[in-house]
Amino acid sequence: SQVKRQKPEWHVVVLEKGHYISYAGCGLPYYLEGIIPHYEQLISITPEVAVNERQIDLRLNCEAVKIKPDEREVLVKTTQGLKTESFDFLVIATGAVPQASAIQLDSSERIFMLHNLDDAFKVDNFLNSCKPKNCAVIGGGYIALEMAEVFKKRGLNTHLIHRRNDLSKSFEKEISDIIKEKMVEEGINLHLNRAVLAVKEKNEKAVVITNDGELTFDFVLVASGVAPNTALLKETKIELGLRNAIKVNSYLQTNYDYIYAAGDCTQTVNMITGRPVYVPLALKANKEGFIAGLNICGAKEEFAGILGTAITKIFQLGVARTGLTFSEAENNGFNPIKYDFTSNSRAKYYPEAGTMISVVILNKDDERILGAQLAGPVESVKRIDVYATMIYNKMTITDVFNLDLSYAPSFSPVYDPVLLAARLGRKHI
Repeated sequence: SQVKRQKPEWHVVVLEKGHYISYAGCGLPYYLEGIIPHYEQLISITPEVAVNERQIDLRLNCEAVKIKPDEREVLVKTTQGLKTESFDFLVIATGAVPQASAIQLDSSERIFMLHNLDDAFKVDNFLNSCKPKNCAVIGGGYIALEMAEVFKKRGLNTHLIHRRNDLSKSFEKEISDIIKEKMVEEGINLHLNRAVLAVKEKNEKAVVITNDGELTFDFVLVASGVAPNTALLKETKIELGLRNAIKVNSYLQTNYDYIYAAGDCTQTVNMITGRPVYVPLALKANKEGFIAGLNICGAKEEFAGILGTAITKIFQLGVARTGLTFSEAENNGFNPIKYDFTSNSRAKYYPEAGTMISVVILNKDDERILGAQLAGPVESVKRIDVYATMIYNKMTITDVFNLDLSYAPSFSPVYDPVLLAARLGRKHI
């Protein structure tokens, strides 16, 4: 789309192996929960808009099966057979695929993953037609937590199985514990420290085989993470990096200057450490596509990297994080300290004031903020964006304390929790 805006006379071909484009994958859990009643609401750009309004030559049900970088050709599998497509510039935006390589999975209508709209339709159809009563979600990340909530709200006896005692490594233990407490409070059964070896179908049930025995459910959703979708590049000279993600420079170019890559198939850099990371995030993907398009048309715009800022909710608990965890800070040569505190999300006398827990990681040597994690009322944890801004600008806790943040009882205490973090941080330093 960005190329067509800059160079409307150029011929832009998009190869898509499926039949949907440009939909909000992050909204799939909310569609399955019923908050979003119609899947069409998740679609940002229809094929008709792409073709008729944006003048993109969109080829649905066309899968790129081989890339020949030196010949500037792509071999495409179509409904009419194999076809060769040539290019002046190529953008690889193949995204990520569900990752469950450590788990042996049966091919079964009772074992699901959730990666695209078709996956969501399969889950929804099963729930509506088979009327299951109990289920399990395997994983400890954002999708696993969100889907456990979905199934519980749809009336199922819901279990979460995870190989560690703590949830995703992106959460500090303090935040992980709060999430687990909330899930138990809401009636979700936790099976922690249980590594899943296999999921089999037996007698019209899904059997989860773990290192500590077997568990049986009506169906299972596997949400154990994703990996870059780069299998078609293995036989090319296009360089791969972390977890076989595509290596790109700050302009989103691969080692071929006329081949670009963007989104969940690429690695990027952490803004704090400057080191390569693979963190698939929606905003990163969108920005990278935007910048790649500009640069193909002659710009020299750089993608700065990421802080790993993320936010979600588990029932009425908001959870957010940005920057480095304590262990990441240690592993990258910083001298970190970590502290946590509890504060009010609004003035304590104001209706619906809630409790927010903040975990802050500082670098003791220069007093810079390296990371932060929040848990509390859903609207309160959007403060993570202030922390992300502070980290991006390499602010010290004194810089933060000097910020003139807004105050009204309906929004925050006099000392907003961000300012309180700085005030307490100076004591810890």
